[in-house]
Amino acid sequence: MTKHYKNEQIMKFLTIIGALVGLATLILSIAGLGSYGLIDPVFALNAVLNFIIGIVIVALTFLVAMKPDEPLPFHWLVLFILAILLVIFGAGIIACVLVIIAALIGLIEDL
Repeated sequence: MTKHYKNEQIMKFLTIIGALVGLATLILSIAGLGSYGLIDPVFALNAVLNFIIGIVIVALTFLVAMKPDEPLPFHWLVLFILAILLVIFGAGIIACVLVIIAALIGLIEDL
């Protein structure tokens, strides 16, 4: 069974926009263009490996919003973990902030 949030549409919208912004940031970073929302990861990963893992995290974030409970449950804790992974693997701070806002909306509804 899925948990339905009262503001689920807003949460899905923010998650999808966050995934799209993360995808754009990853594409700009692999193209060599500077990104204003990028933090260099602490890990010493190769740029291509970082890009591949970032694409997988962005795809999971997108699928969580589009198909709840298919690959991962649509829950505020999952969104928070995906937001942290987005910023670690180079999808940018803006994508992370959008997904964290969606997670905080879910957390506030759970309280």
